[in-house]
Amino acid sequence: MPKTVRMTGMLAALIAAGPAMAQDSAQGLFKFSGFGTLAATHSSEKNADFITNYAQPNGPGYTRSTDFGVDSRLGIQFDLKFSERFSAVVQGVSEHRYDNTYTPYLNMAHLKFQALPGLSFRAGRIPYSAYLISDYQKVGYATPWVRPPVEVYQFNPITSIDGGDLNWQASAGEVAFSGQVVAGSASVKIPQNGVEAKFKVNDFVGASLVASYGHGTYRAFFGQMKGTLDNPYLDGPTSPFVILRSPTLLTPFGPMPNPYYAPAMADQLAIKKDRISYESVGFNYDPGAWFVMGEWTRKRGDENALLHFTAAYITGGYRLDNWTPYLTVAWKGTDSPTSNPNAVVNAIVSTADHAQSSVGGGVRWDFHANLALKAQFDHVKNATGSFGALVNNQPAFQTGASYNLATIALDFVF
Repeated sequence: MPKTVRMTGMLAALIAAGPAMAQDSAQGLFKFSGFGTLAATHSSEKNADFITNYAQPNGPGYTRSTDFGVDSRLGIQFDLKFSERFSAVVQGVSEHRYDNTYTPYLNMAHLKFQALPGLSFRAGRIPYSAYLISDYQKVGYATPWVRPPVEVYQFNPITSIDGGDLNWQASAGEVAFSGQVVAGSASVKIPQNGVEAKFKVNDFVGASLVASYGHGTYRAFFGQMKGTLDNPYLDGPTSPFVILRSPTLLTPFGPMPNPYYAPAMADQLAIKKDRISYESVGFNYDPGAWFVMGEWTRKRGDENALLHFTAAYITGGYRLDNWTPYLTVAWKGTDSPTSNPNAVVNAIVSTADHAQSSVGGGVRWDFHANLALKAQFDHVKNATGSFGALVNNQPAFQTGASYNLATIALDFVF
């Protein structure tokens, strides 16, 4: 089925419930809203595809030079208020997914209990709050870019947690504080090694603290989880982990000693209930006429095939009536070894290196209420030996090379 037809069907499915809800919203029980982005993204790299997160199977580059799905999405949200203390939020999103469709899914679905003016509890599917813009990460209209910097935002395909959280607000003089403690689990399907894999998060516990003073907002987060990657290829009989665990290899001349035998490395690299920690700090200073914002993130925990990394970006922009030009500088470095004398181990760790840097500039034009048109150009440099933010790498692909991205996006809310 053509992609255009599939996407049109998904959009229709998402908005079909709108009119029925609108009648009740007049009574104050329901609020219906939505958001979306229609984007065209072109990549100069012809031997690999650019993606914005690892749940996407392809994008602009090798598969198609210009792609309309990698940055496009549609979301609808229902806010339900049962009483002064009880409310609920349901948010559905349609975007390019692991199976190359736009099948809608629930990004949020939770109940909220307002225990005190400054204390609330939520239970259900809640946002994964690791980032400065976690609560509205998918709402392009609420952000300055055509996409959040991939150096920070691409790595983790988890955007929601199934569990519960506690949120509080307080103030000290002119400083307003808010915080969150969250616990739960999550799972997401991703395309990997030509098969459908699943990344599962269990025993997730996280906490964040936000301080606002004057025109500035400052945020810190720390989270820890146990991660498992179920991959039919990597867990199958011909995977590189099987080779690393086999003391002998079958050859035409019979069993021979396996020169790649390294069972300890197989156990280390396999992602099975491994401890993963994630920490970030971010800020946004916005006096009105201009703004500057940035984030720094780091992944640690058990050493495995995900590798450890550190990433950061900074964005600045200036508002001229309805026009907002902006500039972003971003960087991601791999903190784990990316080579190994064992050829099988080397194949695993070298392909997991996504270090890169980028410089991007763009302009946002708020030409109508609830509508914003953006144009953005990015120059990306993959680190030496790194695949960067690219997948579907072809034989002619060269690691460590540079490429350019050009994007036009229409963001809207309703």
